Amino acid sequence: MLTKVRTATLSGIRGYPVTVETDLHSGLPGFHIVGLADTTIKEASMRIKPAIQNCGGHFPGERVTVNLVPAGRPKEGSHFDLPIALGIMMLGTEVIELEDTAFIGEVSLDGKINGVRGALPLAICLRNAGIRNLVLPMDNAAEVSILEDINLLPVRHLREAAEYVTGLGSLSLYKRKETASRPVETGLDFAQVVGQESVKRAILVGAAGNHGILMMGSPGCGKTMMARRIPGILPPLTYEEKVEITGIYSVAGLLPADRPVIEQRPFRSPHHNITQTGLIGGGSRPRPGELTLAHRGVLFLDELGEFESKAIDAMRQPLEEGVIRVNRNLEEVVFPSEVMMVIASNPCKCGNLWDTRKICTCSPRQLESYRRKLMGPFADRVDIHVKVNPVDKESLAKMPAMQAKWMSTAEMREKVSAARAIQEERYRGESFSCNGQLDEKGILRYCVLGREGRELMTASYDRLGLSMRGYSKILRMARTIADIEGSNNIKTEHVAEALIFRVDLET
Repeated sequence: MLTKVRTATLSGIRGYPVTVETDLHSGLPGFHIVGLADTTIKEASMRIKPAIQNCGGHFPGERVTVNLVPAGRPKEGSHFDLPIALGIMMLGTEVIELEDTAFIGEVSLDGKINGVRGALPLAICLRNAGIRNLVLPMDNAAEVSILEDINLLPVRHLREAAEYVTGLGSLSLYKRKETASRPVETGLDFAQVVGQESVKRAILVGAAGNHGILMMGSPGCGKTMMARRIPGILPPLTYEEKVEITGIYSVAGLLPADRPVIEQRPFRSPHHNITQTGLIGGGSRPRPGELTLAHRGVLFLDELGEFESKAIDAMRQPLEEGVIRVNRNLEEVVFPSEVMMVIASNPCKCGNLWDTRKICTCSPRQLESYRRKLMGPFADRVDIHVKVNPVDKESLAKMPAMQAKWMSTAEMREKVSAARAIQEERYRGESFSCNGQLDEKGILRYCVLGREGRELMTASYDRLGLSMRGYSKILRMARTIADIEGSNNIKTEHVAEALIFRVDLET
């Protein structure tokens, strides 16, 4: 006697289909789950038997074997409870056609169906596998409703699902709510930042081309204040990006109860005591780290010099490739990590190195150790380097009169959106969508300089001690500056401004 129920499991933030086979045969009573199941799934036997009995069902007194197909790939998650329970309850009964129906959900001892992590990625995987109907917990229905091409049949109790598969009852389709995407008003505006127009310009360029930015300056000069305003100037999320980010937060268990769909670009600001695993993800059961949680948004590292060197170095490859690869349990788990990296740091341990009004108390050895973190290979992978100076008293005196002339978030957002639109059209059909993602082939094709621009870059290569990576980043930034100015060609002044954004912060 055999039953088959469709479901899925997660590998990182992506799912793959699984078939739950349940067999009943003579022998000593027992309940065995095979097919590389994790501890959570194996413990299902202790939850499912009382759940079936408490909702009026019959649990077989014979030997029950559950096989998770494909048997050679690891499975994890409490969402296997529902398909396993239904597989047992279907033994020896007439059932409806389930070939295009899948099930996910955690079962309580009283038969209640609880919400699960990763419902959206599981649903995407099942939809791509040809599943048309998904029976899922009511708690997850709003989250998965962002998918428009799969029928959602939410349940609150095991009894409802059992009556559905045996044809004794029916389930109602979930009614998707049409909600307009509105920006969250945080009250954070760049017009509130006193002065710092040159730094705002650097941030504008960074946001327009998705270039990382390193801001270095004395404590209290506005680095953190400006970093927290960057999400407000980024373009709104597309439908595909909303689905992708919501799936990531679903796997991480970070979806807010009142916002089951992520509508805004993420802004993540981890504390400097974070571990390497917390930053890039991983673990025995790989979970997304801060780099992935900031995907399509901003990852802000405040006080970079206080982070562990191993954690900083671990970010180098993900920043270049846009993905994190973790090898666990004989398989590779891939997490996306396309972020706008924003870094703030003091110039030294005490923070007074560049402040003419204060005295630096750091020893030469402390300075060398601190700067080694800031100006090493990791910083070379960040496109824009800008020095943030303290606001002078003249700017403070002119603040009421000059405030109307300072760049606001609305003005910067308009310029960023226009530049991104140009890039989207230019790179249509390419593997990259913005200037910060250009590979070497893309640079050669789209970052062509005139004679004067080439001469300036050649002269600057030795004078500034640029690496080839730094040279390429300047070309990408020059392309972005040209887009902001609405120019099809990269002019000499665009190259000159891009060179300013790779200033030597050692001095």
